[in-house]
Formats: sequence, C-alpha cells, structure tokens
Amino acid sequence: SSNSRSGGTRALPPLGFAAMAVEPAEGQQPQAMAAAEPGGSSASASGVNGANVGMGSRRKDPLVLLRECVSGSKKIHWADDYLELDGQRVHRSAKCGYRLGPLDPLIDIGSVWYMFREISSDRSYQPEKVRKRGFKYISVASRGDLMDWLVGRNEYCPGIARDVIEGRAPVSDPVDEVQRRPEKRHASEISGAKKGEISYADVLKRVRPVKDLDVLVRCPGRTVPNADLILKIAQDEVANWRMERRGPDIRTPTGKVPLLKELEQMILENEGYRPIILVPCSKNCPVNLLNAGKLLQDGEYSARDEERVRFFESTRPEYVEIVRNIMGNMWTFEVRDSVKSFTKAQWLRVVAVITDGNEWQFKGWPFENIVDLFSTCKGVYFNEVGMQPPTHVIDWNVAILKMTPLQFQHRFAAIRDAFWVEVEKFLNEYRHKRFVNHTTLQPEKRVYFKTKPVL
Repeated sequence: SSNSRSGGTRALPPLGFAAMAVEPAEGQQPQAMAAAEPGGSSASASGVNGANVGMGSRRKDPLVLLRECVSGSKKIHWADDYLELDGQRVHRSAKCGYRLGPLDPLIDIGSVWYMFREISSDRSYQPEKVRKRGFKYISVASRGDLMDWLVGRNEYCPGIARDVIEGRAPVSDPVDEVQRRPEKRHASEISGAKKGEISYADVLKRVRPVKDLDVLVRCPGRTVPNADLILKIAQDEVANWRMERRGPDIRTPTGKVPLLKELEQMILENEGYRPIILVPCSKNCPVNLLNAGKLLQDGEYSARDEERVRFFESTRPEYVEIVRNIMGNMWTFEVRDSVKSFTKAQWLRVVAVITDGNEWQFKGWPFENIVDLFSTCKGVYFNEVGMQPPTHVIDWNVAILKMTPLQFQHRFAAIRDAFWVEVEKFLNEYRHKRFVNHTTLQPEKRVYFKTKPVL
C-alpha cells in the first residue's frame, strides 16, 4: 500500500513499519520497537498457527525474529548473553511466545535458540548439558514441531501463544497465567470445616487412587486376601527385629567339619592362632612378601622397588597381616615366606600356598609328595604377563590366576577377589590332612619345560 505525502507517492515496507533496535536500560529486558510510518497503514505479517500477525506499531516477538532469521538463512550472532536477530539485540532471558505445556509459563528465547543450534548442528542435546548452560530443556515431543515451524516447513506448532505472537497480549501480562493456574485456597474454605481442622472428607478428596497391597491393608471396610497371615508375619518381624541373625551351618553333607570350623576352634583356644598363607621366599617371583600385602588386601600391584629387591633378605618383614571378611566375620591372616622352625600347630593353620612353580620351595615340608601338599592346602599360581604356565604346574592341583599389565591397575582388584574366592571355597570344605612325620619333601632335579608364548 502507499500514501500520498508532499505531492508524491512512497512505498511502505512489507510489514508497514521500519524495525529499529533499542538498547535495553539497566535492569530491563531488551525490546525490539517498531516505528510506524506517519500516516501509514500496517500490512499483515506472515501467519502464525493459521492466523495473520497484525504487528502494527507493536514490537516483534523474539520468536518471530528468530523464525525470520532461520527461514531466511540469516546469520544469528551471540555475544555477552545477547542474540542479534536481524539487527536487533535480544537478551537470552527474554520471554517469547512459546510454552512447553498448557500450564507452563512462556519460555525464554535463549532456550529455543540453543535447542535449534544444537539439533541443527547434530550435536548432543541432553538435559544435564542444557541445565548446566542455564537454559530450559525442550523434550523430543515438543521440539520436533518447533523445529519445523522455525524453518518455515509448517505454519502450525503446538505451544505457540497466539495472543502473544499476534501482539494482543504482552509477554509480561499475567492474565493468562492467572486464568491457567487457579488461585490457592485454604482447606477450610473448600471443605467448610473450622480453621485448623481437617475432616475425613478433606482426606478423601485429596487421597490418590493407589490400589496396591499396602494401601488396601490400611483401607477400612476392604477385604484383603490372607490379611491375617500378613499381619502375623509383620508382628513377628517387629517382635524379633533385634534378634541376631545367624548364618547357615556350613557343615558338609557327610557331617564332617569344614576347615573354617576347625580354625574357629583353634582361635577359641588361643587368639594368636591365625590362619597362615605361605608365599615363595624369592625376590624374582611375581608375588612375594614385599607386595603380597598390597595385592591381597587392597588389590594394588606396583612395579618392583629395586632398592628393596637388592636388600630383600634384610628389608622384608617376618610376616604381613591381612584382614578379610569370610562368611560375615572378619578374619586376620598371616602371610609368611619361611617355614623354618614351624611347629605342628602352625602347619595345621596353613590354609593356602602361593607357588612360583619351583619345587625347591617345598623342600623340608612335612609331606610325602606334591599331591599330598595341595590336597592339604589350597595351591595358587600367579601367571606372569606374556608367559604360559609350566606344564608341570598345569598338572598340579592349583588355581592358576593370570596377572595383568601394570597400566591396568583396576584389574588387580579382580585378581585379589579371584584369589579369595578360591581360598574361601577351600575353607568351606572338609580338609584331608596328609601331613607325615617320618619323612619330608625332597624335590629331585628336573628339567622344566615351558610352553612358548603366543605372539
């Protein structure tokens, strides 16, 4: 349309106004104002949800500005929490004509812009990431239609506030929110009861219709199947909740006493009688007295300390104590590498033997052969990284646990747990004592064959 002015004609912009950016004052939201041409008439803008947007002299909604930039492939600049939309600066917290639900307030333009930028750039758009940036998350159910509306693919979008987009209601107008959210009233005004009292009718009005067993038991007048049995079980639990719960009897099916019970009886006779774990007296084996405490207690394994290895004979302790929970009780184990001057009571307390594959480790032990040794004690062999276990160790009755490279420290805790699983299983079984008094183990010289590692 055009108007005559000073004897001439002049064509107005398509929307009947010239947009100008107004810098926001301190403490106010930025607004994009439109200066109408004197004597000019406003044209209708593009439709929103099927309706024409008669902007007139009102400002454009930030959502409309964002749509014009997106559909027109115009650049959108972001700086200092301000969006520059087609020459107009809009603060990220400025409300726009879109709400996520019928009862939700209007959302800020920054959240819509951030959602569009992340989705259109095929980036990760997660609730935690959005909240960390200070924006509001737009779910999948809502952002699909909103994306189509922003790019101009659809003219209708659920959640668009038409009265705000068309300029009939300002963003700060609280009329819509009051109409959507009923005013809170006191319970006495609703039920008519006296102030400070809650009647049974008030409770029935506010109770949730939950129909599980817990609610049905508390509802008078309702028939509950096996209600007497349920109440009896509950009363027994309340009456006996302070009673000490004992674990199941770990006797073997044949009636023989397991090793764990034998150790308990020894401790009752003498508190110093602790279970013993034997390790090789060698500074070159993967598990010895220098690192057994850390590995079997904390699940930690570090590189060899050359200083301690050099003075192995003088720096290692006599034994190391390890505390472990076995069948609900805390047990203290002694880790030793020497059986010199061992008494009969000490040999009876040996529960596990860690071997490095060399038979000289067992020289002088009170057994006739290796078979009797690993029938009386649990044998464990720690296989080094990149090596195959020797063929004679495979024939022994020992558990072979594979070590892991030092950089995978988290795996040593699993190795520790695997060791204790084997030991605990052995403790819960009956032990065949194959000790002898007339002879000791005298290993013969033999040639050890090790399988070649797989490269």
